[in-house]
Amino acid sequence: MKLRMLINGVLAITSAAAFAGYSLEVNLDKIDGYYKVGEETVCTARLMNSGKPAVGEKLRCTVKRERAVFKQDEFVCDGNAVTIKASMDRPGWLFFGFEIIGKDGNPLKGEGIFKHRMKPTIVGEIGAMYDADKIRALDARPADFDTYWDSCRAKLDQIPLEPKLTEVDVPKAFQGKVKCYSAEIKCLGRTPVTGYLAVPVDAKPKSLPACVDYLSMVWQDASKKVALETASRGVLALYVSWHGLPTGKTEDEYKKIARTWYEEGGKAGDTDRDTWFGHDMFFRVMRALDFIKSRPEWNGKELIVRGGSLGGIQTIAAAALDKDVTVAVVSVPSGCEYNGYKQGRDAAALYRGKEFVARIEADPRRAVTLAYHDGVNFAPRIKCDIYVCTGFADELCTPSSVFAFYNALPATARKFMSSTPSTGHYGTTKNTAGDKRLLDTFRSVTVSHD
Repeated sequence: MKLRMLINGVLAITSAAAFAGYSLEVNLDKIDGYYKVGEETVCTARLMNSGKPAVGEKLRCTVKRERAVFKQDEFVCDGNAVTIKASMDRPGWLFFGFEIIGKDGNPLKGEGIFKHRMKPTIVGEIGAMYDADKIRALDARPADFDTYWDSCRAKLDQIPLEPKLTEVDVPKAFQGKVKCYSAEIKCLGRTPVTGYLAVPVDAKPKSLPACVDYLSMVWQDASKKVALETASRGVLALYVSWHGLPTGKTEDEYKKIARTWYEEGGKAGDTDRDTWFGHDMFFRVMRALDFIKSRPEWNGKELIVRGGSLGGIQTIAAAALDKDVTVAVVSVPSGCEYNGYKQGRDAAALYRGKEFVARIEADPRRAVTLAYHDGVNFAPRIKCDIYVCTGFADELCTPSSVFAFYNALPATARKFMSSTPSTGHYGTTKNTAGDKRLLDTFRSVTVSHD
């Protein structure tokens, strides 16, 4: 299947805190950010201060090929755009990040500087992809990958659902329209499935499409708000946490639990596929689907899964491990291409960077464990319609790893990619094609009431 792309957004980047004045206008000579090896990327950038071209500030551009710094250029702003040129000698990702350098030689940071508070010195960023359709992960798929996950499925089938539902209050806007329940569903592993079930009031049996949302890697409760909004469109909605901790806690309470419960930063037991801390999450992914399919309101035909970042790898697993899933919306997914560092990229998820790559290499059993949980290796099992997105300024779940997954999907799959050169992680990249598919689906639903 040919690669299908939707380009989203405008390439001018503005500061997250406009009141302080700084912003950056940054563009590539190709608006979509796609290049072929042998071509040169021309990036232009102009620093603005209070809406006017900045004069006298020092602007630094760091160019990276994948995660490795390729070069750094510094410019004294004179009100005009500066030009930076770079290229790739192989398929992959090229990144341009801009900082304002203070008199002490260090990047300015904080309010009024950053594009996003998780990147406190970056005033602007943009990226390019080279021969994206040729990016391939090294083949490390275990020979018994499918057999193993089928056995996991069989083990889970022996555990009764035994759901515990507690009705919770809903905001006035949803009263009389949607009922919402705190949900806990029995599962294998350290914790149950936890989250929120939202159901349109008086919906008839077998009348609704279902949608399961998977929480990203945040120490928070599952989103009751999203579940309610989804259900208000005539959908049986379930939003589940990645951690399976009790619902209704504050962010501080979740973080306090994490200090002892989140062993070795989620890496505990990673020399064995069954004991790795992250393995339990995949049971919860499947069990959430078991529960939503058990609900009498589900129409038995439409089952949507979606999530971003850590929620993205959960969505990938859901689509791969449950044949009833019909649509998957996967945004900036984590957990793809753990062995990417062997091709000059990086390892995925919690194993990014030299320190944790060294952890993988210190014991060959870790690479095996991660291979059983790698989005790239789940890809061949996916048969549903799948909508993927990546931003070329994403330094957390890099676009190369996302394309390694995307290109591993079956040739027969109905797959769609949305991409933007100027956005990154932390909710800034939108799954344009996936959002449109869901909006069209939800608009077509008529809720059947008693």
